[in-house]
Amino acid sequence: MAARNGTRYEQVADIIERQILSGSLKPNERVPSLRTMSRNVGVSVGTVVQAYLHLERRGLLDSRPRSGFFVAARSPAAASPSAARRSRKPRTVSSKVVDTVLSALNRTDLVALNSAVTDPASRLNGRLNGLTRRVLRELPELPNVFIPPPGLETLRREIAKRMALTGAPVVPDDIVVTNGTMEALALSLGVLCKPGDAVLVESPTYFGILQLLEHLRLKVVEVPNHPEHGIDADALEYAVSGSEIAAALLQSSFNNPTGAVTPDAVKARIVRILAERGIPLIEDDIYGDLHLGPERPKPFAAFDDSGSVITCASISKSVALGFRVGWVAAPRHTTELIRAKFCTTVATPTLQQHVVARYLAEGLHDRHLRRVREELATNFERFSDAIVDAFPRGTRLSRPGGGVVLWLELPGEVDGLSLFRAALAHRIGIAPGLIFSASGRYERFIRISAGVRFTPAVRRAIEVLGRLARG
Repeated sequence: MAARNGTRYEQVADIIERQILSGSLKPNERVPSLRTMSRNVGVSVGTVVQAYLHLERRGLLDSRPRSGFFVAARSPAAASPSAARRSRKPRTVSSKVVDTVLSALNRTDLVALNSAVTDPASRLNGRLNGLTRRVLRELPELPNVFIPPPGLETLRREIAKRMALTGAPVVPDDIVVTNGTMEALALSLGVLCKPGDAVLVESPTYFGILQLLEHLRLKVVEVPNHPEHGIDADALEYAVSGSEIAAALLQSSFNNPTGAVTPDAVKARIVRILAERGIPLIEDDIYGDLHLGPERPKPFAAFDDSGSVITCASISKSVALGFRVGWVAAPRHTTELIRAKFCTTVATPTLQQHVVARYLAEGLHDRHLRRVREELATNFERFSDAIVDAFPRGTRLSRPGGGVVLWLELPGEVDGLSLFRAALAHRIGIAPGLIFSASGRYERFIRISAGVRFTPAVRRAIEVLGRLARG
């Protein structure tokens, strides 16, 4: 059996998923045993186990002790959204609709399904406020203490510890504390690129990344990110073989907006392809901690032996959106990043660095993340069920294993931008798909946040969106 991108278990999973989506396998029906599937498909029992566990994490299968694997009680009624085609052509980024989308984020009268943040994080407010008061009692001089780059050493130590647990060992001196992930990405691009250079990104990708590239006057080469399989390594190799690429900026864990995770074997291949061509890789790893499965996905840096991968992340999505504490880990570029940080924003606020360092050191983060993941898993199920019930037949829906967003492909002639505007008129915020591409793709797509609490108002908003899409 030929493996696609070196991942045989994905092909086994695809066989079972197609049977579920077609109705050949019904809810609560037992799927073929491990040995039967191994014999029929020509792979090892271990590969089948990996495939079935993958489907279980995505909510398609349930494992029952001493009985085997069964189709989940409610099988998905929507197929996964389609992916973009491969391309080598550099494109100039131009934001046409983004300003309207950003202004909608500032509105307080909307049912906010347009912001990729987690509501459970707000429950930490009391704990963080208490930590802040304690830090100020112990260090009352902090409002007038300046910490130059690379940032507070105790905070960088805690970040290095956490990165080591992901398989990406770095030392505190490799880390520069930043004002959120976006500054980390901006500093990295500024160090590696000059105006007019081309940067490799996923399609679709977070619209803020495209805006940043436009601001820095950089061009874009897009490679597909499939909601089920992540980054297309074949398309990436095709793109870099025919274009002059200054850097790659990718999300391997819970891409925004598809929610996809790129398999480990593909991550290793991508790191190798880029390293062979001397193309530095910047990873936006902001959603890595928000996994629903038992293990956190490994970042690209876990497969890097040369120190050429730059990892950018923050606590904004899981702990404190307003603290704006992020970091960049770049073993080969730390000196340049320190200089760039000082020449732009000089430093990251002192008080927030101390509070986050204390929060991580006292072990509060892992307990909090367990609660966030549990709530996100429930949210994804409720949102998905509501969307399947409300939206027109033929709507395709992502089934992410983490992150906070759902990616919808609308059927027929339904236009995502028109739906966005109609939703605003009904005081509902969503994100139209075309802002997630530099090439104007995804006109029939929208992104919906599943990070907010699933309240009756949210359910009604999804029902309204479904009626608008059908109309």
